[in-house]
Amino acid sequence: NNIENNNENNIENNIENNNENNIENNIENNNMDVDNEEVSSLYTDRLKKLKRILVDGLDVDLILNFLFKKCKSDNSILKSIKQVTDNKGSMLHNGLVVAHAYMNAGTTWDVFLRENLDWLGKASNWAKFTAVGSVGVVHKGQVHQSMQLLQPYLPVAGRSASPYSEAGALYALGLIHASKGGSGDSATITYISDALRNSGNNEVVQHGACLGIGLAAMATGNEMLYNELRQILFTDSAVAGEGAALGIGLILLGQSDSLLAQTSITDLLNYAHDTSHEKIIRGLGLGIAMLVYGKEESADMLIEQLSRDRDSIIRYGAMFAIAMAYCGTSDNNAVKKLLHVAVSDVNDDVRRAAVMSIGFVMFKSSDIVPKLVTLLAESFNPHVRYGAALAIGIACAGTANKDATDLLYGMLNDQVDFVKQGVYMSLALVLMETSEERTSVVRKFRDHLMMVINDKYQSGIAKSGAIIAHGILDAGGRNVVMSMQSRSGVVKMGAAVGCMLWLQYWYWYPLMLTLSLSFTPTVMIGLNDNFDMPTTFTAKCNAPPSVFSYPKIEEKKDNEKKFVATAILSTTAKAKAREARKEAKKHGGPTSPNSGKIPLSRQTSMSSDVGESPDKTLPDAPSLQRVYSNMSTTSYLSLEERVDDKQKEEDKKEIKKEKEPTSFMLSNPCRVTPAQVKYITTVTESNKYIPIHHIQNKDKKNKQAPTGIIMLSPTNPNENMNDEEVIKVEVIALGAGGVEEEAEPFETFEWSDV
Repeated sequence: NNIENNNENNIENNIENNNENNIENNIENNNMDVDNEEVSSLYTDRLKKLKRILVDGLDVDLILNFLFKKCKSDNSILKSIKQVTDNKGSMLHNGLVVAHAYMNAGTTWDVFLRENLDWLGKASNWAKFTAVGSVGVVHKGQVHQSMQLLQPYLPVAGRSASPYSEAGALYALGLIHASKGGSGDSATITYISDALRNSGNNEVVQHGACLGIGLAAMATGNEMLYNELRQILFTDSAVAGEGAALGIGLILLGQSDSLLAQTSITDLLNYAHDTSHEKIIRGLGLGIAMLVYGKEESADMLIEQLSRDRDSIIRYGAMFAIAMAYCGTSDNNAVKKLLHVAVSDVNDDVRRAAVMSIGFVMFKSSDIVPKLVTLLAESFNPHVRYGAALAIGIACAGTANKDATDLLYGMLNDQVDFVKQGVYMSLALVLMETSEERTSVVRKFRDHLMMVINDKYQSGIAKSGAIIAHGILDAGGRNVVMSMQSRSGVVKMGAAVGCMLWLQYWYWYPLMLTLSLSFTPTVMIGLNDNFDMPTTFTAKCNAPPSVFSYPKIEEKKDNEKKFVATAILSTTAKAKAREARKEAKKHGGPTSPNSGKIPLSRQTSMSSDVGESPDKTLPDAPSLQRVYSNMSTTSYLSLEERVDDKQKEEDKKEIKKEKEPTSFMLSNPCRVTPAQVKYITTVTESNKYIPIHHIQNKDKKNKQAPTGIIMLSPTNPNENMNDEEVIKVEVIALGAGGVEEEAEPFETFEWSDV
């Protein structure tokens, strides 16, 4: 019995222990599964956010949304210019198309083009190429819908459209996808490559496709694309060869140390000496200049070889090679070499390029550039003066530097037309995002530009420069500035190359559109952990609102007819006075000059309409008195009126005007100009968020407010932020710019005969 009882007890205990152990193990395993699921979901969410930043282009979508919603461009300026320049030549037509592209760059606002399709249709040949390419500037950054946007112009198998519009569409694709490094845009690059292969012997389509490939695949170093462009280059077609040479330079941008670039430089130089086409030679010189971007001393040997070449076009490329290799370095030896060439070379183009390149090398020391080129701006050679003006514009863009504006403003009336053209565009670059309160030059300059455009005696070159200057002044809906460096001071490769290619409009107008690569949005966009923009985050600007406000959109005033008082001669007044004395004599009034005054009421009654009673009395008024002096009666009355006007002005001055506040608040998102940054404070008591930048640098003395896209952290981590009001990133629909929202449909109802 004892044995049996013991066995039974042991069995029961084992069963109970096993059950307890199994339950505990199951609970632990379930808890571990829950923890693993939480960790994996958190990891997945972080990966999605990282992919959204690096691959999906979150920053591009944020900037596109901001420029679309905050666009302040004034289409009335374009309309007034169109009325003056309509049917005045293709140069002014092309200039207005480019100005529209600058003014609405990246905003997707193409209302002006859609309202003036007949006017836009006047463009032909290469002007049509530029017009279609300008669509890429307006929709810059709309990478997700670029193919759908340009579908009407892109080449389609089995259907032959205008080669100029097809080439312009391929160029526009490159401008939309420029500076993306090929990541996520492989489909676009493949499409343009296929279009290049299917172009046959059409050099127009080849030119547009080569530029599009170079821009979309910038700095990728893709050997397959290089071989395709090299094949087009060696066909010895002037137009297609120039595009291929520039495309090669863009693909191998800053990669002169690579094996592919080292082998290609020799081939490109040899072919530059063999070909007879100046366009190809110039394209190869600029392409080699792009290869040595940022190489500084390691590029000196190649630069020296190009500088000593007998061909002036290759020496022209050597100057831009110095500009690219030493961009933003303020290197003393590079500046010394450029100044030497600017005063010693026998070719005007080389001298002009040398002076312009100073702006690239010295743009980080913009205060020095106006003093450095002052003597060159007074040169007898107009090409040197033109180069000096553009060097100042490139180096001092968006700074409103007083020395720069004074120097350029004095050159507005230069005797040479192309110098005036360069001065207009340079001064526009300097005054970008500058209000009239900061400097009075802005209003004077805008008035001067309109005067030049309306003056029938001005040349087409000067007028086109004034038109393009209008576009630069209001670029990007008045929310961008031309800048070749980031907020942290790093030189931006795409911006520097875009500005350098823009200067080649001297030879090829379509390259004007590449200036859009250097447009930098001046924004402050605060994001929470879900990449939404909380409206509770604000910033304080410690300056009056008018100093950094948008320019006022001028409304057209109706020409109201104003009645002008008829001039009365002194002889007429004397005759009336004589008649008044006679009439007074009849009624028994005084007649001698010194006997008294003639009541104005009596005089008025005599000159009134027929039917009024002469005995009708009027209220007291200033009387007309005969005075023996050289002063006539009319002059006597006008002096009284002047005294009254002065009294009114004094009364107005006495009325106290409301004082402008010394600070104002900025909502999220907002525009913050480069000159405004030092007045911005983001850490305020009312803010529920604080920039992470301040948390990481809380021990540093320099607590300058961050700008651009900034990440925010809640000031109170325990507070629930799920119910706060936020602004989400929206997908900008095609054709949404300037289109009013449709009315809501009617509510459902039932029809009744009653």
